[in-house]
Formats: sequence, structure tokens, C-alpha cells
Amino acid sequence: MFVGTADVDALADFLTATGWKTIYGLNLQSETTSTGDVAEATYVAGKLGASLYTFEIGNEWGSNLTSRWETFEAAVQAAVPTSQESGPGTAGGAAFATSFAQSETGKIVLLTAHHYVSAATSANATAATLLSPDTALVSEETACVAAAKQYGVRDGFRWGEINTFSGHGKEGVSDAYVSALWGVDDMLTGAEYGAVGVNYHGGGENEDGNVCTNGPASCTLPFRYSPIDEANSQVTGAAPLYYAMLFISHAGTGPLFSTSASFGSLNVTAYAISQSDGSTSVVIVNKDSTSGLNASVNVGAPVTAASAVYLQGPSLTATTGVTFAGASVSPAGAWSPNPAYALTTSGNVVTVLVPPISAALVHAQ
Repeated sequence: MFVGTADVDALADFLTATGWKTIYGLNLQSETTSTGDVAEATYVAGKLGASLYTFEIGNEWGSNLTSRWETFEAAVQAAVPTSQESGPGTAGGAAFATSFAQSETGKIVLLTAHHYVSAATSANATAATLLSPDTALVSEETACVAAAKQYGVRDGFRWGEINTFSGHGKEGVSDAYVSALWGVDDMLTGAEYGAVGVNYHGGGENEDGNVCTNGPASCTLPFRYSPIDEANSQVTGAAPLYYAMLFISHAGTGPLFSTSASFGSLNVTAYAISQSDGSTSVVIVNKDSTSGLNASVNVGAPVTAASAVYLQGPSLTATTGVTFAGASVSPAGAWSPNPAYALTTSGNVVTVLVPPISAALVHAQ
């Protein structure tokens, strides 16, 4: 897939409409000189303006291309002196990202890497895997966050590409409700260990040329893990993972409290977020398929009122019927949430019912 000026123009319109900023990828491995990247970067910077956050030069490359990256980065900087760079957008562990942060101190403002739980072709590409702790994510992120801090990367570390199973995801898992529960854990685990954000990979048919290495027919392989379903460049619906993103967007922003929890044999995770107005958001993810729980949550301060909304789905393998706050999102983006449930409080404690395979978002004031 080649990017032209019309694509950049459309991106600029999209960013203006949403108020978002973009990490814009420039080619590296298949380029023999920096001429093409310089021309593209110059046009992109002029068109996107303040909507351009950084250029990320190259995608999933290793140390063998570091000298080429330095040449391209110097050329882009000379052509667009106001630009900022991020990278290396590497996959396969934190070792290269860490060494890159060290060798390119002062050249990048954001350290990035990629992560997938496993490969879609792996025997581990199951719902059970998504319901289990991702120890590799924690270890890789811990190393990258530490490297960004040690080598003075201004904006820290971000997962520049992440999702369930590489290779466009596993049908019946990456596109199922279990991916929504995984997504809530994934984003909050990322925040807990210091990442400044995550970018979920996605797309539609014919958008990933790398897949064509398996033959022309494989070019149309669906993006099973995409947060937004689409066909023929038209949005057809919000996928389960989208609901995890919607859920987290309503959890608020602020530092995570240190949280301790005891749920017996149930597969449950919990997080607490401090809000600027003095309130607390509590997230409880119950991944048990049969047992609900009646949780008592001590937020550490007197509670005057509390409420809850829920992320729910018909089953872990359901690809439709997912709701947040009792409502689904239409292909046009319309969402009409139901009122939050009022919860019982006593002193510092809030009591909340969390049904099987659901996530509760509690707001305690």
C-alpha cells in the first residue's frame, strides 16, 4: 500500500475533526535513499501542522538498520527542523528498544515498541490465553519504561502497536467478547507499569501488504482483532475490543492507586484510579464464566455516593451483543447509555455486584 497526497489530505481532515495527533510512519527498510522520505515528510508536516506528533521512521526493524535510521533521521530533520521523531517501533522483546533509546539519546521524544500475546497460528491463540496474565507484556514494558527514563526520552514509552494475536488475530477469539475483557486488563496493566498509551492495530481487507507473502488470496485476510469492523472502506460496526476502549475512556484520567484484592479462586482483576476532583474510579474485571461476586470496595476515604456501569457480552465467544452501560454502539457511532446503577455505601466501603464475564466501572465520590 502506497500513501499519496490525497491520503495525507484525508488524514489531515480527520485529525482536525477529532482533535487528535498522529504518529506518522515513514518507510525505511525498502528505501535505498532518504529522498522519498524527505519529500513525504515535508508534505506531511506542511499539511498536518500541529496535528503531527512525531515521525516514526521504519517499522519492526532491528539493529542492522540503525545506521540507516540515523541517516534518514538526519535528512528528515534537515528538511523539517520542527519535526519530532519516535521509535524504533520494534517487535520481539525490549532488548533492541532499550539499546535504541541509549544510542539515540536526544533524537527521539517517544520510545515505542510492539507487542502481541502470541501468534494467530499458535496453539496459544485461545480465549484461555487472553484470560491469563500477560507476563511478557509486563517484563517488556518494565524494561522499556526504565530505558526511556534512564536515557531521557522526553515523553516516555508507548506501545506503538499492540493487540491479541499477530497475523490479524484469531477468528472466534480476537473478534469475540473475550477480547474486550482482555483489552480492559491490557490498557490498565499498561498504565500500571508506566506506559503512556497503547495503539491497537487494526484495518480492513487489502490494507496489509505483508500478508500477501502467503499468496494473493491472503491479501484479503480480515483484521480479526480490529476495534472497528469495516468492509470496502466502510465502517460496519464496533468490534468487541472497541468496547474496552470505550470503557477505559469513561474510567477517567489520573494516577493509579496501589490496589490489593482477594477474590478466592475466581479469575478477577481490580484497579483504582484517582480523579482530580477527589473521587475514585474502580475497575473490577470478573473473568469467571459461571460465578458472580458481591465485592466490598474500600476506597480509603468516606464515600457519599457511588454508582456503576458495566461492560457485558452474551458469552466469551460472542462476536455481537456486546454492551457498555447497557447499550451497543451503532456503525454510525451512536451510543445511548443507560443510567448508572446506584450502589450501597457505608463509610469508606462501596458494595458492587459484578456478574460473570463482566467488567464493572465504579465511580465513588
